[in-house]
Amino acid sequence: MTRCHPLIPFDLEKNIGTNKYSVNAFAFLNAAILTLKFQVNDPHHEVDWPEQQKSERCDYLWENTCFEAFISSPNQRSYFEVNLSPSLTWNLYRFTDYRTPNDMPPLRVLEPALIQFEIEDRTITAKIDLNALKLVDQEIQLGLTAVIKTADSLQYLAVHHPKPQADFHDSMGWTIRLVPDAPK
Repeated sequence: MTRCHPLIPFDLEKNIGTNKYSVNAFAFLNAAILTLKFQVNDPHHEVDWPEQQKSERCDYLWENTCFEAFISSPNQRSYFEVNLSPSLTWNLYRFTDYRTPNDMPPLRVLEPALIQFEIEDRTITAKIDLNALKLVDQEIQLGLTAVIKTADSLQYLAVHHPKPQADFHDSMGWTIRLVPDAPK
């Protein structure tokens, strides 16, 4: 079953009544394929939505409007970060522990894990092959987040913010659990 996960601005009290846009995230698991979907409702065109270009890897996407997923298995310290830009640029990084290695840009995953990436209207959909991440046939822990660029700021949205500062790499914010289908 697919469940809607509204993304909440980090500083919600400060942003009450100011943001006229909203972001909802969805995630579901079908066999070894993780599908991520981010829907943006932006009736006043506040969100900077870059022009689409050739779909290719690009670093530092989080400096502009970018949708992210942090993927791990519960009780594992290693994790992956997926960055998806409305421009159709993307990246997939591997971390062995909290922000480790701390190189900039982070270490790219070389396996072809992103198997589909498309945008229709203000909805981004990506499909990731968990075989390439060696996360098949196990429970998946997810943090779904977004960096939203507007005319005057960058805003940080997530399903859950566990700290007094925005930190998408904190696994305490990865509150979504997906369990693979039982063998038939």
